[in-house]
Amino acid sequence: MGLISNPNSRRNRTRLHEVETIVANHPRIHHRVTANSDAIADILETFARLGVNTLAINGGDGTGAHVLSALLSQLPFPQTPAIVLLPGGTTNMNAADAGLRGPLIDCVRRLCRWADGDDTGCERVQRAILRVTGAVGEPPRYGMFFGTGTIVNGIEYCHQNIHTLGIRDELAPGLVVLRTLWGIIRQDTRFAAPTATGIALDGRDLGPARPVIQLLITSLQRLFLGLRPFWGSEPHPVHCTWMEHPARRVLRAFPGLLRGRPNRHVSAQNGYFSHNAGEIRLWLDAMFTLDGEMHQASREQGPLIIGNGGTIEFIRITR
Repeated sequence: MGLISNPNSRRNRTRLHEVETIVANHPRIHHRVTANSDAIADILETFARLGVNTLAINGGDGTGAHVLSALLSQLPFPQTPAIVLLPGGTTNMNAADAGLRGPLIDCVRRLCRWADGDDTGCERVQRAILRVTGAVGEPPRYGMFFGTGTIVNGIEYCHQNIHTLGIRDELAPGLVVLRTLWGIIRQDTRFAAPTATGIALDGRDLGPARPVIQLLITSLQRLFLGLRPFWGSEPHPVHCTWMEHPARRVLRAFPGLLRGRPNRHVSAQNGYFSHNAGEIRLWLDAMFTLDGEMHQASREQGPLIIGNGGTIEFIRITR
């Protein structure tokens, strides 16, 4: 097993020494610590030479995105390794869906027991990885959650107003959802202003630019706090959900929307849309997030293309 730790991820800032001490007693785990994303490709090549077939990532969602980007763009392994996601970051949304949940040190101990041959609490799940091309000045990027519009504003609000109160993990974005809901109802421009967005799903152009308030694309089966805001019926692993201005019946629609069980208020007529697709194209001038990292989209440069970059096996270790 290869393990990559980001020392700057939130939980690692205070617990990395404990992680290193625990892992040092397990010679089947090759551990590398790096805060430099440029070094990840070299680490993966080293792991490939060592015969690693399982790759553990100890960091936040952004760390995972950097590792997935290097893994799937450079292809250093003859066969893509299985992935174990550890909750070393702030929100750890990807780990909560496809990886390990709980306190970091407890998760590291579970990882070590599994590496030593105890697979009694092991579950393997498949997830598609998003491949995003067309960001300004950037190569293709890979990740598991894409968001734009109010989602970007919500992340900024979280950093400035929620994290500064010491509120972390899944509770923080949950509070942002409530603040966003209030902002949309009150037509607060920070949360309700639309962005003109052209959308095409699997080659089907949806017409003129649409007044999108927020849009998310993900291959996760659950978001923070177990939310599932997608209800498309198409047989594809990538979910795409968006809200258009003016969103109507917001208070009545939100409970069903967040659970992925739309009630009669969650309709296109009221501004709510959800589909599954193999490829989504977006034309917009706006910032977007991929697993917490910020990037820029520009109509002048062409569409953002978000597609299925391949399926990876993730390992959940529950005990």
